[in-house]
Amino acid sequence: MNNKSFLIVLAVLLLLLVGPLFSPVPVLLIMNMDIRAATSWQVALFLVPFAIILGVMLSWMRRNQRTLADLGWRQPTTRLAIISGTLLGLFWGVLGTFSYLQFNPEANLFELSLFRLFTALVGAGAATLEDLITRGFVMNELRRLNSPTWMQLVASSLLFALYHTVWGFNIIAFIFSLVYGLLLGGLFILGKRSLTPVILGHSLALLVGEPFLTLSLMEAVRVAAG
Repeated sequence: MNNKSFLIVLAVLLLLLVGPLFSPVPVLLIMNMDIRAATSWQVALFLVPFAIILGVMLSWMRRNQRTLADLGWRQPTTRLAIISGTLLGLFWGVLGTFSYLQFNPEANLFELSLFRLFTALVGAGAATLEDLITRGFVMNELRRLNSPTWMQLVASSLLFALYHTVWGFNIIAFIFSLVYGLLLGGLFILGKRSLTPVILGHSLALLVGEPFLTLSLMEAVRVAAG
């Protein structure tokens, strides 16, 4: 299978396996357990489809003599990209944390608990797998197809936004996901195609913002479900 065909397969897998985790999976979880248990399960479940897709991707890469270094893993980058990734991660994490107050104004945003530690670490791990796939693989394989840099950025960001929203489309969520995807993809380009600043910009947001990022998703689902 050539890289163009495999990119299509990868996009379909993301839409079919990851997409339902934004809806309807949260609906099922929130209907059957309390919100904190549902949030823990929701975060943990993100590891499953990303691990499956990564396994399929790595198998294809081995057959085509690609390595993790070809994705930008542990590659040299720029100081500006590292600083930008750190600032983006902190900003997005704080923004997501305080956005939870719209659902629960009495929430303790500074709580220290095993619940927070678990969701933060697992969420950051899932984000790293996602960056390997959505930024490292997709953008570099599009580059191999001689797509211009702007097209690599837009295509990977649109895919990112689509699988975040396709099963329960919400225009605001789509726009936020698209903007975040563009920022992460921009870090990839700014950092000379190293994943280090991208992972900083993504994983750091989860380390800072969980469990409140996922709690906000679960609360929104609960409100929508009535």
